Amino acid sequence: MNQIKSVLAGIYDNPELRRTIVPLFIGDPGISKTSQIEEFAKERGVQLVTLITSQISPMEVSGLIMPEKESKTITYFDSESLLSLKDGSILFLDEILNGSPVVLSAMLTFLTSRVMISGKKLPDVMIVAAANPQNQTPLTPAIKERFVWYNVKFDENMWINYMIKKYGITYTIGEKLSRLIRKEDFLGNNFNSPRSLDNGTAMIIKGVPTPYESKIKFILEEMMTNEFDHDLELGENGIFKSGEMMTWLTMIRHKLNITV
Repeated sequence: MNQIKSVLAGIYDNPELRRTIVPLFIGDPGISKTSQIEEFAKERGVQLVTLITSQISPMEVSGLIMPEKESKTITYFDSESLLSLKDGSILFLDEILNGSPVVLSAMLTFLTSRVMISGKKLPDVMIVAAANPQNQTPLTPAIKERFVWYNVKFDENMWINYMIKKYGITYTIGEKLSRLIRKEDFLGNNFNSPRSLDNGTAMIIKGVPTPYESKIKFILEEMMTNEFDHDLELGENGIFKSGEMMTWLTMIRHKLNITV
């Protein structure tokens, strides 16, 4: 996952590459491809314009051509999203492999020549794309070769540290959860993706019924021991006595003052 930001930095900081290279980061859902791209734009303090390719029409990409009957001329209306771009902006094409072939074809011109339908040049922007490998739209060679493809793998340590920071889980809980992610085949209805297990953890902590309870609640019930020589205040009504054992789930609920 750390590869994403280093690739983005290398392309963004090189004027020639920024105008010619479109990196496509492809990997399973929920492994933070989108958030890494959003964080990069935020860290650089630049505008990020996102197009969810699977949800837009060709006109939202290429713009519109309207004939003028009286003058017998053609008027070109560029895409509002493209017109909003400024020098230094990042145009992010998300879910690029789930868009319709018509939408993808509409992108061909501005992906390479960086020109809108009116002939107006795009500002000096970086274009970046991301996608999941599942249920890809069949692509023509002309579309495929517009991108430089990067296979993004699940970064176990990065995700575990994220979950530790967010929930205060132990590293061993993180390891057990990440094993479910590594074994995921995306054939079921409730996936074991990083995002799914993140959401499932939040629901279990708050006592909200979730299909993930049977998968991960027992992992979250890892036993903890207060190894300090004094009691710990966990919340308004929670005290973790010295030498006492308690499940991580009970402990975190006390800390957050959640009654289940």
